[in-house]
Amino acid sequence: MNSFEQNGYVFLENFFSENELAVIEKGLVKFHEIWLRDNEISYEKGVLNSHSLTKGDGLTEEEKTSLFEFIAQDKFEEILSVIFPKPPVFLNTQLFFDPKDEARKNYWHRDIQYTGMSVEDQKEAIKTQNVVHFRIPMKTERGIELIPTTHREWDLPEEFEVRNSLKGRLQSDDLKRGEIVRLNRGDLLIFSANMIHRGIYGKDRFSLDIIFCDNIPQMKAFIDKDNLPSAKILEKLKNKPLFDI
Repeated sequence: MNSFEQNGYVFLENFFSENELAVIEKGLVKFHEIWLRDNEISYEKGVLNSHSLTKGDGLTEEEKTSLFEFIAQDKFEEILSVIFPKPPVFLNTQLFFDPKDEARKNYWHRDIQYTGMSVEDQKEAIKTQNVVHFRIPMKTERGIELIPTTHREWDLPEEFEVRNSLKGRLQSDDLKRGEIVRLNRGDLLIFSANMIHRGIYGKDRFSLDIIFCDNIPQMKAFIDKDNLPSAKILEKLKNKPLFDI
């Protein structure tokens, strides 16, 4: 785990047993099928992830409970206590899948670029703020390409131009410092949302991301309280402070 602060990610092979994944898999597949039905136009236009699995009535109370118990498990808490300087909170869930158009190219980005912050504010924020994805592939996939250390360091000129499609460059152009982490079912990839990264499409990917963030006002402003466990579900959970927003 010590490498997280240095590189911005940690890869843990065979982290989950089949039994652990089976507990949540049915609910994930169900949510995805409902999302595809209700968001057909968005999917046609290129959307390749969904979010807020714990919100609304897509999942039953039992399915939500299982997912929240998975999120609040002790071995996640042990990791979070190491990679976050202070106890974090739960931000959201996402599912990642392939785009409808198989020819669509992937794109380099930092999640922070979509917050509306100025570039100068982004440069400062990544030095101290933490948003972390726990990526859990439900099947073997081609993985993610990351640029180590960029969770705390700003882009090299070429990287900034590619990420922002400047000077004739495209967001899908290859970058010299990119490192691919291939993922299999049972693996866990922990990575900073602030770092430069891109998903690699193909092989019918289907991954769950659980996202945690610093317990600070700047981060909590992005939390939808409807994603949090109900009082009834919360009673059953370990590590309740994760949901103390």
